[in-house]
Amino acid sequence: MAFGYSWPSRPLSPPATPMDADGLYKKPQPKNKPAMISTHMAGLRTDDEFYGYLQDNKASTAVVQFGASWCTKCAEFFPTWYQLSKGFPQLKYAVAQVDTLDQAVKGVKYSPTFHFYRNGKVVDRVLGKEPQRLADHLWMHSD
Repeated sequence: MAFGYSWPSRPLSPPATPMDADGLYKKPQPKNKPAMISTHMAGLRTDDEFYGYLQDNKASTAVVQFGASWCTKCAEFFPTWYQLSKGFPQLKYAVAQVDTLDQAVKGVKYSPTFHFYRNGKVVDRVLGKEPQRLADHLWMHSD
């Protein structure tokens, strides 16, 4: 049974143009401030933006969702996450892109992962896209 495909009869040539270091993602250009997804939710794409965001929000609890643009679970859950975030306005919210962060994503093994920060330190985390569990943790940290 022939499908019309076969192995190449000769070795493939190398690409004509050079690729970036990892071949896929270009590092985002630095900005003065993180991009705002909405009036209450920031988008973090670099380690400097991430650590600056935590420094700027030391006085309150910051909740950061670690996800990726290619993550279907993140995309499916984002509307729920956004609605939950509006229910607890005293917390600070951000979405961090795991593909473009280096140091900030150490220890993040699942997408989406939600980290809760106080004084720049992780105090709690929620893995996955379970709305009730995330809502319970948001309620617990909304002093």
